Amino acid sequence: MLIKIVKGSNAHGLCSYLLNPAKQTTASSAHPIIATNMAWSNPEGLAREFDWVTSRPRQRPVKHTMAHLMVSLSPGEHVAPTQMADISLKILDSMGYGDCPFFVTQHHDKASANGVQHWHIATTTIDVEGAWVKDSFSKLKVQNLARQLEQDMGLIPLTVASPRQRQNLTTGEYRRKERTGEILPKEMIWDEIGRATNDNPTLSMLVTRLKASGIEVHLRQIASPGEKPAFTGISYSVDGHSFAGRRLGPAYSLKGLQMHRQIEYRPDQDAVLAQVMDMSQAQCQQQLADYEALRQLWRERYDLYARAVQGGSDEPQGGQLDVAVARLAVSDGEPTKDIVGILRQGPTAQAQRLNQGHYAALEYCQQIANQLTHRHSDPILQPTRKSLEIEL
Repeated sequence: MLIKIVKGSNAHGLCSYLLNPAKQTTASSAHPIIATNMAWSNPEGLAREFDWVTSRPRQRPVKHTMAHLMVSLSPGEHVAPTQMADISLKILDSMGYGDCPFFVTQHHDKASANGVQHWHIATTTIDVEGAWVKDSFSKLKVQNLARQLEQDMGLIPLTVASPRQRQNLTTGEYRRKERTGEILPKEMIWDEIGRATNDNPTLSMLVTRLKASGIEVHLRQIASPGEKPAFTGISYSVDGHSFAGRRLGPAYSLKGLQMHRQIEYRPDQDAVLAQVMDMSQAQCQQQLADYEALRQLWRERYDLYARAVQGGSDEPQGGQLDVAVARLAVSDGEPTKDIVGILRQGPTAQAQRLNQGHYAALEYCQQIANQLTHRHSDPILQPTRKSLEIEL
């Protein structure tokens, strides 16, 4: 879980942004508010209610009267609206906003393209009695709170970045953020990269995910005399703002992605990367949807074959189970590419991917498939359009 907090004083702007119909689905647009203690349900009414609370006379002036909390789960993790409401109430109580007006709404925009469920909480920094909520060290508090909620509510823990992976805004960017309360382009890129690298993907998968979410990616290729051209740098752009990877922090250059975020890259990805770079945002979104549908099919196939060979007292496990699954897949006429994809969904390959990386798991599955189909080489890593989902 990732919780972020931004302070500001523009209640109308915040309510209009959070309840923007473009951030909702057709089904959710009729009732976008998941939880609230407020009387109104439209942006204008909510903003007036917030302003009524924050405009009451008080002895001490408050610089920021509104708090905007953003909650994101790990990629692929989803909770029901009732759980979102429960989590939000715990966050408000723990941060001291339990007696403040608030509302919660879920967004279904570009973060959802990566399978990331996220929602927003709007509240005031002044409670209904006119008391200011102390916000010292609020950013540190939400980090600790996220870890506690993961444990208490059985959520998938989010890997905490090392100091070299953390980011800093410039003085000018901090002042702009304090003045407007907006999410800056640099922060948007940081957030998207954080979501897209949570499962240590290949570089081609990372580029596909970023482009699908609206982040443009540019890979710099240099050819040394007598050598094959190689990718040596990466840059990102969003909403007309471009940043070299190294300008975003040590973990965002091409080498930094591999060193700090365990992104896997090998030169045999280059042709596939070139294909991905030529794809539009819509094409990348479709590629990810097709790939997830294919993975689901492979998972179902693996479970089907595994059930067929298990059940006895000496049922196969580990590599023996994968060999038995592959034999059934071969007897069913599955092509080698699909046999490899099926084996990748098994627990042994998943453990290898987690501990040794994507290519170690892929080569393990290829070896089993090639032995059973009597093939000495497999075109699965060739950069054809049909095999692009394997590369991802």
